[in-house]
Amino acid sequence: MYNEVAAFWDDFAAEYYQIQQESQVSIVTDVVAFLQDRRLLPVETVADLGGGSGRYLPPLVQNSQAYTIIDISAQMLQYAQQEAKQHVPDQQIAYQQQSVADFMAQTPQKSYDLIWMALNPAIEANQALLTISEKSRQWCAFLRLTKNEDDLFTPLERYFGIEQQDPNTTPEIIPAVENVLKDAGYQVSQQIFQYQTSEVFDRPFLEAYYEELPTDQLAAYLDQVFATQKTRTSTTTLEYTLLYWHVF
Repeated sequence: MYNEVAAFWDDFAAEYYQIQQESQVSIVTDVVAFLQDRRLLPVETVADLGGGSGRYLPPLVQNSQAYTIIDISAQMLQYAQQEAKQHVPDQQIAYQQQSVADFMAQTPQKSYDLIWMALNPAIEANQALLTISEKSRQWCAFLRLTKNEDDLFTPLERYFGIEQQDPNTTPEIIPAVENVLKDAGYQVSQQIFQYQTSEVFDRPFLEAYYEELPTDQLAAYLDQVFATQKTRTSTTTLEYTLLYWHVF
């Protein structure tokens, strides 16, 4: 199972890194500024658990004395090293190829001041989260994408009954994680970060993109969408939810 998961993320690493490079939202700088404002940063030691290709690496390195990035994928960690060479070339960084399970089993209690978990699909609302929390001596922070909707593609797909849930968007995990932590006695705080991005599409693009739909029905729908306009602006709303809790 370990090898299968590692292989999946190795295969996806290049595309994942490219997606991050092309991102139009300022979630990284906004979250780090928020953590600084709440005095979760700077700290002496940070563990970036499931840090992937190092999206949060530069600012976390700059806000710690010792930074460790942990990921199951060797390819992801190679991209993280690339980020380090580009943005923080003079800083010493520890790279650990580990699964979350290995991190829990091999990391002593209270090893880090902050354990940072951003968009890590291996983190769930269960006992493992409490075990991870015990590896921190100060803070844990957990970030997930909880909304990803646009006003052009999403309504169309709902209308035709072909909408699929985005596997990267997990709004249900936030209340579940809160419940697990609160039941264990932690006081959990929450902050939402919301962004909007826009992109222009023309009618031929949508006709080609949805060519599997019935031509007449799609044409009638697009007649209403475009009316006399040649293009439509699609606005996407992205919402990230941050949970953070002090470890006692």
